Amino acid sequence: MKRIACAAMALLLTGCAAGKVSDIQPTDAATPETTATATAETAESAALPASTTAPPQGLVPTDAAVLDYDDIRLIAYERDFQPYPETDYYTMCKDGLWGLMRSDGTEVLPCRAPQPLFECFIDGRRWHGYLDSLPWDEILAEEKRLNVLLRESGDGMLCAAHDGGTYLDFVYLTDYKVYTYSGSMGPGKLAAPTDEDMLLYSGRVDGYVPVQTGVTEDEGDDHVSIISDGQYIYRRRNGSAANIYHYTLADYFFDATLAPAERDGKWVYLGTMGEEVTPVWYDSVYYISTSENGSFLFQRAAPLLNGYAPVSRNGKFGLLDRAGAEYVPCTYDGLVWDGGTTWIKLDDGWHQYTIPDVTKPDPLDDLPEDITAPDTRTFSYARVITEGDRLNLRAGPGTEYDIVGKIPEYTSLRIYGSANTAPAWVLVQYQGQFGWTNLDYLERSY
Repeated sequence: MKRIACAAMALLLTGCAAGKVSDIQPTDAATPETTATATAETAESAALPASTTAPPQGLVPTDAAVLDYDDIRLIAYERDFQPYPETDYYTMCKDGLWGLMRSDGTEVLPCRAPQPLFECFIDGRRWHGYLDSLPWDEILAEEKRLNVLLRESGDGMLCAAHDGGTYLDFVYLTDYKVYTYSGSMGPGKLAAPTDEDMLLYSGRVDGYVPVQTGVTEDEGDDHVSIISDGQYIYRRRNGSAANIYHYTLADYFFDATLAPAERDGKWVYLGTMGEEVTPVWYDSVYYISTSENGSFLFQRAAPLLNGYAPVSRNGKFGLLDRAGAEYVPCTYDGLVWDGGTTWIKLDDGWHQYTIPDVTKPDPLDDLPEDITAPDTRTFSYARVITEGDRLNLRAGPGTEYDIVGKIPEYTSLRIYGSANTAPAWVLVQYQGQFGWTNLDYLERSY
């Protein structure tokens, strides 16, 4: 089956089989014996009992109001060259219907959608699915009305379903070499992974990334389709495997210490050396897929955000830490985490807590000294429109500043701020590089 890429799957890897790595594949893997002790200790600590009515130990309650929802879930997002994703929203459920709330508990869209909302994978903060099930003659008017309110509150806009966007995956071909496979919508191109690729997706130049095994089919003009076996193995770019397992779903590390992967129908978290540091026993907690009968299923385990990830097993939720131990044991009926605060479902509703000395990262904390800081902080998205040219990324708001990068047309960018002295310029980030661009070449998403 040829690879068909769409924006929603740009960095989310899927497959259809599990097993062990073939003997012919190179490996410098950790053995099962190497990780058995750590796994047993993790399992023992994770089994500790906890009350579902009392605040979990180690967390500090906030003064936020208790929320009366049946469920709250993390918005499905795509990392797509972000060193830390924007996780400012949740989708919440009441009486079988879903809405949108900010992570502080403020309701943005009341519960009316038939399934959890998710974010557009082309332009950020555009919400999919909210008007599903409405009659066609009502959708357009309701979309216009709600978009006015969303723009006024700074909470984005609604978005209709569509395909598009770019993708980048790692593949392992019959020449026993690892390649990046990138493109847009259809067949893509192969290239040798760069240091920047490995740093972004594995957190290390010599780190591991989930790689899909396959063969190529020539599509002309240096474009190929990948015919894959639908399985993933964590490999270094020299082809060496991290362990003995195939995975049916697998995620990147980015800047985290753990990455989730699925085998035997359950999720396990791997360390950056490729070892499995938790038991293979977690369930999917976010990112929905729709079944043939129209119902939805949560499809993926959560990645680490600022060192922690919500996890679920046997229908109960907890919070995993960067070492693979359950900081909050899986004994609660619901738990979500945005990198700074957690909402936990107790008997009387959802309560908000913080972790001592853990704060949500500010994206501009990493602004280099040679890049001019904005006078005003803003949050929006835009798309580059240059009639085919690459857009200059500059160190400050004006053409007198040095060029620090170039951005391809149609790239979606997050806008972080503006300058009072140069209102036509905005601070953006492209592939981890901050810089300033002119609004004349940007098409605002909202």
